[in-house]
Amino acid sequence: MTATNSNGRVSEDRRASEQQIAYNLLIELLTYQFAFPVQWIDTQRELLTSECNVQRIIEIGPAKVLASMAKKSAKRLVGEQDLARSIEREFLNITDPEDARKIYYEYDENSSTAETISAKDGPAPPPVAPVNVVAAPIQAPVAAPIAVVSAPIAAASTVDKDFTPTDVILSLVAQKLRRAFDEVSLSESIQNLSGGKSTLQNELIGDLAAEFGDLPDGSESTAMDALGEKLASGFSGKLGKSSKKLVERFLSSKMPGGFGQTEMVAYLGSRWGLGSNSQTAVQCFCITIEPAARLSDVGQVHEFLDSAVARYAKHAGVSLPTQSAGGASQGASGAVMQVDKAGLDALKNEQNSVLRKQLEVLAQHLGVDITPNTASGVEGGDKLQEQLDRFYAELDEEFLSGVQGMFDPEKARSYSSWWNWVREDAARLLRHQDGTPASPQRLQALTNRWTAELEEMLRYCAKAGPAKEAAESLLKLKPSTQGASPVFRFTEPAMAPHTSVDEEGQIHYTEKARQDDSGSSRTTTYYDVVSSTRRDGPSKSFVHCLHRRGGSWQYDGELTNTYLDALFAGNTSGISYAGKTALVTGAGTGSIGIEVVRGLLAGGARVIVTTSRTAANAGAIMSQLYKEFGARGSELILLPFNAASKKDVENLVAHIYDSSKGIGADVDFVIPFAAIPEPGREIDGIDARSEVAHRAMLTNVLRMLGCIKQEKEKRSYVGRPTTVVLPLSPNHGDFGGDGLYSESKIGLETLFNRYSSERWSGYLSIIGAVIGWTRGTGLMSANNIVAEGIENLGVMTFTAGEMAFNILALLYPSIIRKSDMEPIYADLSGGLMGFQNLKEEIMAIRTNITGKRRERQAIVAERQRHEEVLKGSKAASAQSQKKSSPQKKRSNIRQGFPRLSSHQEMTAGLESLTGMVDLSRTVVVVGFSELGPWGSSRTRWQMESQGKLAQDGLTEMAWMMGLVKHHDGLVDGKPYVGWLDVESKKPVQEDEFSARYGEHIMNHSGIRIVEPEALDGFDPAKKELLHEVVLDDDLPAFDTSEALAQSFKLRHGDKVTIFQKGSDADTWTVIVKRGATFIIPKSSTGHQTVAAQIPKGWNAATYGIPEDIISQVDPITLYVLCCVCEAMFSAGIEDPFELYKYIHVSELENCIGSGAGGLKSMRDMYRHRYRDEPVQGDILQETFLNSMAAWTNMLLFGATGPIKTPTGTCATSVESLDNACEGIRSRRVKVALVGGTDDIQEEVAHEFSNMKATMVAEKELAKGYLPSQMSRPTATSRAGFVESAGCGVQIVMSAELAIQMGLPIYAVVAYTQMAGDSVGRSVPAPGQGVLTAARETPAASRSPLLDLRYRRSRLEQEIAEIEGWRLSQLASTSSHVGTHEAAHSQMIESAASRRKSDAQWMWNGDIRQLDPSIAPMRAALAVWGLSIDDIGIASFHGTSTKANDKNESSVINQQMTHLGRTSGNPLLVICQKFLTGHPKGAAGAWMLNGCMQVLESGLVPGNRNADDVDGALRAFPHLLYPSESLQVANIKAFMLTSFGFGQKGGIVIGVTPRALFAALAAPKFEAYREQVERRRRRADRAFQLAMMTNSVFKAKDQSAWIEAGRAAGAVFLDPTARI
Repeated sequence: MTATNSNGRVSEDRRASEQQIAYNLLIELLTYQFAFPVQWIDTQRELLTSECNVQRIIEIGPAKVLASMAKKSAKRLVGEQDLARSIEREFLNITDPEDARKIYYEYDENSSTAETISAKDGPAPPPVAPVNVVAAPIQAPVAAPIAVVSAPIAAASTVDKDFTPTDVILSLVAQKLRRAFDEVSLSESIQNLSGGKSTLQNELIGDLAAEFGDLPDGSESTAMDALGEKLASGFSGKLGKSSKKLVERFLSSKMPGGFGQTEMVAYLGSRWGLGSNSQTAVQCFCITIEPAARLSDVGQVHEFLDSAVARYAKHAGVSLPTQSAGGASQGASGAVMQVDKAGLDALKNEQNSVLRKQLEVLAQHLGVDITPNTASGVEGGDKLQEQLDRFYAELDEEFLSGVQGMFDPEKARSYSSWWNWVREDAARLLRHQDGTPASPQRLQALTNRWTAELEEMLRYCAKAGPAKEAAESLLKLKPSTQGASPVFRFTEPAMAPHTSVDEEGQIHYTEKARQDDSGSSRTTTYYDVVSSTRRDGPSKSFVHCLHRRGGSWQYDGELTNTYLDALFAGNTSGISYAGKTALVTGAGTGSIGIEVVRGLLAGGARVIVTTSRTAANAGAIMSQLYKEFGARGSELILLPFNAASKKDVENLVAHIYDSSKGIGADVDFVIPFAAIPEPGREIDGIDARSEVAHRAMLTNVLRMLGCIKQEKEKRSYVGRPTTVVLPLSPNHGDFGGDGLYSESKIGLETLFNRYSSERWSGYLSIIGAVIGWTRGTGLMSANNIVAEGIENLGVMTFTAGEMAFNILALLYPSIIRKSDMEPIYADLSGGLMGFQNLKEEIMAIRTNITGKRRERQAIVAERQRHEEVLKGSKAASAQSQKKSSPQKKRSNIRQGFPRLSSHQEMTAGLESLTGMVDLSRTVVVVGFSELGPWGSSRTRWQMESQGKLAQDGLTEMAWMMGLVKHHDGLVDGKPYVGWLDVESKKPVQEDEFSARYGEHIMNHSGIRIVEPEALDGFDPAKKELLHEVVLDDDLPAFDTSEALAQSFKLRHGDKVTIFQKGSDADTWTVIVKRGATFIIPKSSTGHQTVAAQIPKGWNAATYGIPEDIISQVDPITLYVLCCVCEAMFSAGIEDPFELYKYIHVSELENCIGSGAGGLKSMRDMYRHRYRDEPVQGDILQETFLNSMAAWTNMLLFGATGPIKTPTGTCATSVESLDNACEGIRSRRVKVALVGGTDDIQEEVAHEFSNMKATMVAEKELAKGYLPSQMSRPTATSRAGFVESAGCGVQIVMSAELAIQMGLPIYAVVAYTQMAGDSVGRSVPAPGQGVLTAARETPAASRSPLLDLRYRRSRLEQEIAEIEGWRLSQLASTSSHVGTHEAAHSQMIESAASRRKSDAQWMWNGDIRQLDPSIAPMRAALAVWGLSIDDIGIASFHGTSTKANDKNESSVINQQMTHLGRTSGNPLLVICQKFLTGHPKGAAGAWMLNGCMQVLESGLVPGNRNADDVDGALRAFPHLLYPSESLQVANIKAFMLTSFGFGQKGGIVIGVTPRALFAALAAPKFEAYREQVERRRRRADRAFQLAMMTNSVFKAKDQSAWIEAGRAAGAVFLDPTARI
């Protein structure tokens, strides 16, 4: 306010205190107003009529209310006086823009006297801090002007260059490379800029995909400017997901408090004249040139932005506008003050903030809620609701849900890997030895997809072996013409229905082959049946064709003969659909549609099938259908679709014809068989379901045809009309009670008339097919029992396959040609069309059948009563109950020792190796175990090989997951021994586990949605991150302790004020001031909502680990402890100290490793400690990689042997095994624990996601995949690995020790190798270093060392020489009698033994020391009399990433080719991670366990998630990728590969233990066999007892030597000490 007295003069004292007076007046007025009732009238009178004579009144408030009132009052009170005295009063409001200019003395630029600075002369001057300016009263009534200057730019010179995708790409790439945007060349590709770092490349491509959506193929190798041009068409011109996130992070972390995006945009526009596009570009480029630390004030921000704009202008090639001319002058009125616009805006914001706070205080005091109501009603809501009510009343919920669209191309499934399935099918046929012949359809499928690789495979098997005859037979199926088109042949016999009622009154429906009319037992073909004369009918066959004559349809003999010829061809030579594209709707299980799809695939067509079921459910059915029948060149595409949805129809057809983002096909055949049953609906029951069905079966069929016509017309597809097979019906209301079904079918017949009356005949051809009585379909299955009676009336009924054959024959070329000329009407009703009194006849047949049933049931009941009279009711009831209650099956959880038979049987087909093998350096596996998403190795094997858990597996899983507990005591006062349900404490029998716990076990095991309670609260839906904020106002003071107050002061410095509160020395007040920075948590939705987790409810206490250990150690240590204990049981060792009876305590090595170590402990140490949450004091030790090995030794073994802790990331387990093999072969140790472990934690999961290594669960769910389907190794659709957790352990030792102890031998470890890779920049890039395991010169394969007989002769010769030396030395010693004679003799014997052992190792151990040119793999196999062809299976690392699966296949195929593996003998590939996910450190151990289970069972598990094998893998003929388990006899060897981040490649060659037994003499083997059998019986009983008593783990209280009463030093220093 400015107050002036009447004479216009103000004393110097008053001028000095003017500011204070105005301030006091404002405060007093506000205080008065807030504290007392409003007295605005009195206030106005005081202001206007008193001697103060106020001339300017400014209202500080949200609207111009009080100022307006004051203006009216002034006119009434002093209006005439003001006019007389020439006084002009101002009534202003601070929020009014025009008033604000007057308040702040803002004037037009052309009248401003402020000095301006040209942009070309230098940078803009630093902003002037905002000041509160109050003009002093002067003689004239006009105050001195204050110029508000913001360095204005010249008019009409705004810079606004388009913001392009190239700008975004450049910003994202430069930011990831940590380079400025103007330091990166746009001509470079992402691939080149990544410098070979595949992780970086993947991250960049992933960020760009998140930003733009779908990227063009080859984006990584395209120059950035060219890539930007490709993306320009769909670019919105705004920041996308990735760039927006980075800009937001830049603003929050680098800008001072109060300076956000709004302020940045305002400055760029006012200071530099940048338009919106250029402003966005500068913001985007700023993320690449971020300052090192947060900018402290607006001046630094302007300096930074000025630099960024200059660099942008140079990069973009634009000229920045100059500032407008102007100057600062000083007139007579006084000095002109300059206030910059940014400072003024800051002042405004500060004032608004103060007002807002005042408003909030008043609202709080008055109890008024001023929070904006975002849930306020929509204008016109009542009217809208009324419209919705009318809409729902007319259509109802069922109709709306029935027409809801579901088409989504993301959920599409595509199957085209016929080349792999044909070899898998052949492999299955070759091993099918039960004597039953293969079906004709299956054999035809082989012919339809014959390949050179298949022929090589058959010729290999035809050379010798049990599959010789089968292979020779299959070779006869080879097509006579190379490259002949595949054909569909209907080879099934014609089937007839048969209904019978047995003596018990049960109705049985069966089908049997039709016999010919001659009465012989010969079955007849389908063609013979349908072409025969139909009884009581005008036509000559059960199926025939008609043509229009005189407005009606009449029998056409010529066309019928053409059609019958097509049926004959389909029954004999076959029909080809190669090169055709068909659209089939309505192909559910058991339907006619699915049989049509089967025939089209067999004929080589590309078939587009729609489904209303979930993609996961329907995909499994269609995938299996394609595997069985997909012919060469065929493809099956499955799309979700609601036939009742208009949008789905339009989108489906558009997707099919769209060549850019869709299928890009022209449809040759349309078979719209989608149908919705409407049972029980008569005309008074027509409802929403009937309307939906009518829409699906009629309205949208017509709509679909119209859309196809439009697409063909748009693309000028004239001359090749699409053939439409209309599914008509003989039921024109004859059945009744089926809603609008008849009307829908009759409505389709109008297309015959529309064909000539409308203008689409050049694009569509019409074939109407009247569908007859089809048994077993969804619509007719309930009527199967009356079908035989219907046929007795002269009507033929059909199977779904037969009716599909009828329809497929209509697609024969000669029929198609005729349909192109005019519509065809095919009566396939079998005589049902026009049948009179059909419903009455059906009812009579059904009544006859049910009458027989009731009659015979009455006879049975009478017999039962007769028995009760003769024998008594109790005896009869007991006998009946005995028949109906079989004995309950009990679970028997066994260790699975290898089966041992006679020496002759065990070594059949193997080379005799007696005396050839150095057993002391031969490494064998004697025990193994695991803990993973599917529990133990036993339960995982059941799921992997069988796809389900047996009763034993369910029992073990229920125990492991804490669902049951064994009890031996009283239950409800009665003795009970057995399982108790943990929740109810009630007894539960093992045969009830499936029904009671099966669903829970399956839902909470394996790959599933993350369960946060089991992962330390890790909830991917709320991924926690930290966000830095700056206070723009002081926080309210709070009280705390002195120590905590000092801590705040230490952290925030001068941004925190602390002082003691009164006289209380323990209480201090803390005030956090403006400018202090805080890091506050925020949550975002993570990508990894799915993982393969340990079964829910798993608890180490169930195994017997005490609570003090559980609370002390990291979870991975608990995993290792449990697995080691189970592995000991697997080896038949109940007490670990038993080992020390055979070895020294220093000869036990622990090589169990980990990829990342104790993640939970590390999280506690960093995250929880940082948060000042309770953490155990010795948490550091649990983060060490060797802690788990240390705990294992301390609690179980107490050995003094070496502890080696490998960390080979994903290849840790293989590295662990490699270390152990080195130790045993060098004789430093005799026993070793090997394996690996890793866990899942939030941090690692997030970083794997950032590397683009893992699949994105949200995308997978959006594509319709279930969590269990998200790991898809080798599949075309694979999208990254699924993280997993757990542990795998093996016990390995020398074969000599294993035989001595009588331990089971699961496999011989023939070879292990770790390998690095080539020069590069990508740590996780899959490498090919393990190729060196096959390094070999061309001549090496002919080396005599590979001949076992040669090596045997040389070994025998050398051993004879050694024996001669031994005898001569002993003779020499005996001739010299002395005190050391015994010692000399012992030395000679020892030397001879060692020389023999070395000779064995040289000639049949490490033969490469004699000839290094031989490949390590070949040499390792040759030791056991095997060749490269004897490797039967290859267990793949198979992570489900695009790069790994292709690279691994390439490596193995190159190895096999280089080593000369015979063509036609493919390795069967096992991809275990489809079930388990990727556990990192434990991966190789789980794979090795699986391989040993394959050796024992001969069952090779298939990759059930490989619904379609990647076509790129066809280039590797030495590999076969089975999708289902395959029984294989006599597997002699396996190979295993593992690839870890950081150039860790590993390979293992394992050999069947039978080869080892071939090195033992028969008596020694029999003695060993007896020992193993005794251990097996003891181990099975001991483990079962340990489960029941929760004592699988038993910690040792003292070391073995202390238990034996011996001193540690005495044992440690005595190499012969045994305990």
